[in-house]
Amino acid sequence: MSKAQSIIEQFYQEEQTRLSDEATFSPLDMSMSSADMALISTIAKRFNKDKALLAREALSHALEDMFSALEPVERKMLAKESDELANSIATEMAEDLGMAQLEVSGTNWVMQDKNCIKAERKAEKEKAKQEAAAQKVSSNEAVEPELEEEPTEIIEEPISDETMESTETSNEESADTSYVQNSEEETEEEQAQSSHESIFA
Repeated sequence: MSKAQSIIEQFYQEEQTRLSDEATFSPLDMSMSSADMALISTIAKRFNKDKALLAREALSHALEDMFSALEPVERKMLAKESDELANSIATEMAEDLGMAQLEVSGTNWVMQDKNCIKAERKAEKEKAKQEAAAQKVSSNEAVEPELEEEPTEIIEEPISDETMESTETSNEESADTSYVQNSEEETEEEQAQSSHESIFA
């Protein structure tokens, strides 16, 4: 099969899928405000889309949002009822069209309910993490940390040759001074003894 033939084959498949999907769509007679209709018309014109298709997609997304806003117990119950009703409608349409079976198009509401439960649990976990982090921060701020005194480091500088020489010189000078003082004290004591002896002579 050439590339051109495969393109035509793809077109046939897309057409069959579209007809099968459209067969499961239920007609809905409804009216909407002129403002909403004007917005749908301008968006459809801007992107070259069919107004009915655009309105159908917008309604489908809005219904998903409304479904997720239901209470969990009611949401589960209504999801089951909706899927059962969708299967019933698809069976009736298949009989009218003389077909054996039609697959239900659109959202499977039981699966959508499970997705909502997962999203809610994830949101609860994130909220719990944020609350725990906030509580930890507040508890840390409430208790002031005690300031620890850092031990004073004694830095030993290397002793140079000049420092050694000056230290030795000062030691020698102090030794000489003490020697002079000692000799002076001894002279004074000798003089005192001689004068003492002269008194008693």
